[in-house]
Amino acid sequence: MRAGPTGFHDVRETNLGVVLRAVRTLAPCSRAAVAAATGLNKTTVSSLVADLIARGLLRETGESAERRVGRPGVMLALDDLTIAAIGVEVNVDYLSVVAVDLLERGLETRHIAFDARSAGPDACARRIVEAVQSVADSPALRRRTLIGLSVAVPGLVDSPNGVVTRAPNLSWRGTPLRSRLEELMGREGLAPMPVLVDNDANLGAVAEYRGGHLARTGDLVYITGEVGIGAGVLMNGELLRGTAGFAGEIGHVRMVEDGPQCGCGRHGCLEALAGIEAILRAALPDRFPAGALTRADLADLVDTAVERAAAEDPVAVEALHTA
Repeated sequence: MRAGPTGFHDVRETNLGVVLRAVRTLAPCSRAAVAAATGLNKTTVSSLVADLIARGLLRETGESAERRVGRPGVMLALDDLTIAAIGVEVNVDYLSVVAVDLLERGLETRHIAFDARSAGPDACARRIVEAVQSVADSPALRRRTLIGLSVAVPGLVDSPNGVVTRAPNLSWRGTPLRSRLEELMGREGLAPMPVLVDNDANLGAVAEYRGGHLARTGDLVYITGEVGIGAGVLMNGELLRGTAGFAGEIGHVRMVEDGPQCGCGRHGCLEALAGIEAILRAALPDRFPAGALTRADLADLVDTAVERAAAEDPVAVEALHTA
């Protein structure tokens, strides 16, 4: 089936993105500099810049100080005063919320104790929306337009459809998180905005690529580990997902045949051997409690394991070496 012809609207939207990225890279810069960098003619650039200014994405910062013949160019920069985006990380026992401006500078950060595993996906969706509403109402964001919400989940995610296919450590399966969040945000009166749901390690890899200490390293593996272990893999700056979305699921690679049971139901996975709970269970067999751990339990156990390892306790040291 052949795709239809690209319309004027599609071309313009693409060119708006081209100009916005050029200003991000070159700022402060003139319209002429943007035209030279993008290959677009000056009339087109002027029209696109006017559109981006109207949308609150660019602003003029004054005339260039550069000495040149003719009228000095008016400099452009990203507008960091009018919009914001919010990111939420869902973990087993907490939610983290961060709001950033267009320059990706933090405006507001919250860390919320929340037992997502026990609460279930619907209660978690409600708590996410409450947190987003609270951050949106904070003084730092009150006069800003929210342009998007990203939610990082420790599990396998069908990102195009916003469905958490399986998150073993949360006991979620087939959870339509994006559609539920959109529904709840509408009920709460939050302005409609794009919602992205993806694997936490994938989003971590993208964040490192955009702003980490090795920013713009196109071939990159980002490993995340707490209760679960996962990886985000970039090739040529693009996420490598694999045909079924399992490309970064290193936590569920079987390391030993008859190892301890993993949250995914199999035995001997890397996560069951080297996840934080597995390490602490092996290092502190006399202290590890029955049932689910709270964040306070986890912090106390980590401190105790560190103390015992420093004192060369053989059980603790062996558990760390094995992990």
